[in-house]
Parts: sequence; structure tokens; C-alpha cells
Amino acid sequence: MYMINRAVIIVKPKQPFVDWINAHPESAGLLVTLEQVRQDCTAYLIPEFEDEKEAREYIRDLSADIFEIELDSWYQEDEFWPKKRDHKKFQEWFEIETHSMVIDPYENEIERDEY
Repeated sequence: MYMINRAVIIVKPKQPFVDWINAHPESAGLLVTLEQVRQDCTAYLIPEFEDEKEAREYIRDLSADIFEIELDSWYQEDEFWPKKRDHKKFQEWFEIETHSMVIDPYENEIERDEY
């Protein structure tokens, strides 16, 4: 097993994100709940950090990209995305869980695909 030089954040949607999902015209009759969208959240690797302040700086730097990935995971039409996608709105729409230790128990190479 190998400890890797990364930390991980888990992005958990909050109710405003669910409200946005359910407001899409294609969602009529197929409404989702907060519990449903939080069942399988996305994890992102970030650099190792010394303290929570440093972790928050990494998250702030990535928040616009993460916001777009999370929106795109539901609806690819960016015209439906909220126009304002700043860090404040990101914090309103998502809860971030940080974990400082990442262990890779396998020896095979990690495959990387561009998102």
C-alpha cells in the first residue's frame, strides 16, 4: 500500500443544487431529493495541506471548475446553468468534506482521462 501526496475533498450538494436540478424542464415528474443526490458524491484530489486554511485556499481556487463539473453532471446545456457561479454561490450550493490522507492499496498505474 502507498500513501500518495494528495488529499481528497468530497463535494456534497445542498438543497439549492437540488432545487436547480428539479427546476429543469426535463425533470418534470422525476424530482430528486437531497438524500438521493448525496448518495454518490464526487471526490476530488487536491495537494496535501498543512491546515484547514490551506485546504480552503485550494478549494477556492478550484471552486469555479468544480461548480461547472457538478452542473454538467446533471445538465450539459450551460444556458440553464446559473449565471453567477462565484465562490459564495458555490458555498451555498455545496458542502465540502476534506480528508488529508489518501492511501492507494494497488500497485497498478492510475489511468487518467481528461474531463
